[in-house]
Amino acid sequence: MTLKTQMVTDLTAIYNDDEFAESVSYTPVGGVQTTITAVVDREYPFQEDYIRGPDTATALISCQKSEVSNPQYGDLFVFDSQTWELLPTNNVVYEDDEEVEIMLVRRD
Repeated sequence: MTLKTQMVTDLTAIYNDDEFAESVSYTPVGGVQTTITAVVDREYPFQEDYIRGPDTATALISCQKSEVSNPQYGDLFVFDSQTWELLPTNNVVYEDDEEVEIMLVRRD
């Protein structure tokens, strides 16, 4: 078994909501709302902690490509009783065949 194969196998543990991930409501543009599991980073640099000010609160989420295959501006995510959407610029921070990291901005 290669390291890459082992890492893909480990994704089931990472995206388990009893481990690192949590349930997030996801609605793609023009699509139907579903529940996905995502790792939510609430302490990403430049994030403002859920308060309104000169900058809007942001969060970074990591999810499996099988659940969010084509992230685009206008997609909605709901967690912490807040609605979030893709940041209009620099929204996909990282993407490979298995995972995607997305920068979100809280909607007010």
